[in-house]
Amino acid sequence: MDEKRKIKFILYAFSLLLIIGTVGYMILSDVDIVDALYMTVITVSTVGFGEVGTTSNSSEIFSVIMIFLGVGIFGYAFTTLVAMFVEGKVSDLWKGSKMERKISALSDHYIICGSGELAEVIIKKFIDENLDFVVITDKREDLDDYSHHNILVVEGQSTEESVLLHAGIEKAKGLVATMETEVDNIVTVLTARNLNNKIYIISNAITKSGNEKLLKVGANKTLSAMEISGNRMASLMIKPNIISFLDVVTRVGDVELDLEEVIVKKGSYLENKTLIEAEIPRKTGLTVLAIKKIEDEKILFNPPIDYTFKIGDVLIILGREEQVDKLRNLGDEIK
Repeated sequence: MDEKRKIKFILYAFSLLLIIGTVGYMILSDVDIVDALYMTVITVSTVGFGEVGTTSNSSEIFSVIMIFLGVGIFGYAFTTLVAMFVEGKVSDLWKGSKMERKISALSDHYIICGSGELAEVIIKKFIDENLDFVVITDKREDLDDYSHHNILVVEGQSTEESVLLHAGIEKAKGLVATMETEVDNIVTVLTARNLNNKIYIISNAITKSGNEKLLKVGANKTLSAMEISGNRMASLMIKPNIISFLDVVTRVGDVELDLEEVIVKKGSYLENKTLIEAEIPRKTGLTVLAIKKIEDEKILFNPPIDYTFKIGDVLIILGREEQVDKLRNLGDEIK
């Protein structure tokens, strides 16, 4: 039983004890509700103040039972609270309440289902990108580790609607399913899609047949970590120079470059400009590798210099983070 459940159990037990005692004394001692509550409190707390109402063998036996129950519950509550203070669980409960408030305030965030090695890689990347996300896991050691590192986490199985709702599935932007079994990934994707038909879902496909099933139940994309690793190992063996080039193409000396997306928005600097008119390399130092056209969703690699940007086009660019920010802020737009 975790700390929250223990505290709830104590509160429920006290409430039930007061209700039983009040009703019991009203019947056995023929008193009103206030006197009955008074009798219940002085009995379970063993204070020894004067009794009210008429007494009988039945009421005395009832008092004895109430005393034993009161002492038992008080003893359990005292030892539980002392243990929580000694073990530092009280601060954990406070952190948990704070985390609940943060999760409920999230919007357009991401949900990571699972906490295995694959999830760890995704979590690290999301932290590096300063993204808002919530992790769902039922592994106690991971829950404690994440909470101590200020990572928002929800305890439970992502296959359950209540857990996904707790993680803010209705307001989330994307979900990544990294569960260890195919069935869990399929059920997670199906449940998530039913709760939010607009969310973008990516799932790990463990088997070839699982890929098709995941797409059928609502995944937008599927990836096989094993297949990707296998293809990369084979490529390293067959074409080592090409793979080595791909590994270093995003690094210049000690300056790390990255691939980023920039969306052309209404009123932005890029709107209705051609690639040559925008002068992106001169103004920002970025390299435009491709453009995903809004009109047909196709990707135009190595776009021609006379291509005219349209609202909704997505630029795929290579450069440093500060250069990307500069492009996004050209003309106080492109965000």
